[in-house]
Amino acid sequence: MHRAIDEAIMESKKGDESPALPHDDVFPANFAEIVASLPRGPPCSIFPNVRLYRGFWVPTGFLLNLPRAHALFEERRPADILLASFPKSGTTWLKALAFATARRSVHSPLDAAHPLLSTNSHECVAFLDTLRWSSSVESDDDGGTTAAAAAPRLLGTHMPYSLLPRRATADGGGCRIVYIARDPKDTLVSTWHFDVSLRTSSAAVERGERPTAAAAGATFEEVFELYCQGHCGLGPQWEHVREYWEASKRTPGSVLFLRYEEMLQDPVGNLKKMAEFMGCPFSAAEEDAGVVRAILELCSLDKQRSLAVNKTGAYAYVNAREGLVTQVVDNKHFFRKGIMGDWRNHMSPEMAARLDGIVEEALKGSGFTFGYTNTNN
Repeated sequence: MHRAIDEAIMESKKGDESPALPHDDVFPANFAEIVASLPRGPPCSIFPNVRLYRGFWVPTGFLLNLPRAHALFEERRPADILLASFPKSGTTWLKALAFATARRSVHSPLDAAHPLLSTNSHECVAFLDTLRWSSSVESDDDGGTTAAAAAPRLLGTHMPYSLLPRRATADGGGCRIVYIARDPKDTLVSTWHFDVSLRTSSAAVERGERPTAAAAGATFEEVFELYCQGHCGLGPQWEHVREYWEASKRTPGSVLFLRYEEMLQDPVGNLKKMAEFMGCPFSAAEEDAGVVRAILELCSLDKQRSLAVNKTGAYAYVNAREGLVTQVVDNKHFFRKGIMGDWRNHMSPEMAARLDGIVEEALKGSGFTFGYTNTNN
């Protein structure tokens, strides 16, 4: 295992010569060939097949879908809301909160038939990065508009800011982007547990899926080493965060930057901030009626984890199409602890200090620091 990782890292260090994204969002006809020629990375947690593209380790399936994802923004749609995150940084919670908030005029959070009571939030918010969800956003089987395409469209993405469609990020004419960032140490731990869960997933076992890094025998310490070098799906995480942070400073009206830790500490304040940014602020009457609290309760980890759909259901993370390998994840794996500071149960002080130092050095000059100290274990 050590040798395989070392060889993959050496191969990837030959350099990233990937072409820049086209300014008009039109991709060359041989883009799939370009993707196939990109440097392949070592096995990454969650995404075992990644390519080095524009400085990021991007899942091959995401890259192959880029032309279609960009085509969804042939026209500027400023009402669209894009929920962006690095994997395992609070994506499931962010999607639930945004969906419940943006659709509350149709689905009251107190409604016994609310979609989030019977559907995982990843099914409620279309995932821009995969072919399956690109199809669902475009139209339904009858050529009509699907719920996912309702105005404003709610879309989710793990893509770095620099790889988003240019019409989506255009200043003054793009969509609104909500980004959530999480301490890299906790992100890594959450990623590790998710990866371990995938190898024992009933859905994965039934299909005999290709093993992930954890399944192949990599220890937490080995995955930690890869993470410190930025070798992870959509990594390096710190560069992913930097891009959205800097975008939020350049265009604060277009990009809202949220911290996972602050959302845990002040969920009411951050939910109200997000609603205001998305263009659907809570009225005084709604606040008096407890709508904000009702949404937070509906979307809470304890509530969502207790639902039948999230105990026994499964989510098709990537659809088998154009040569992509389907990955089906049991919904229960999206819900673990959701706390700050769980890294203390997995890392030595020396490991934590090393990762903190790498991140601090990489973010120097950006004006952003993770800087969280807590005792929540």
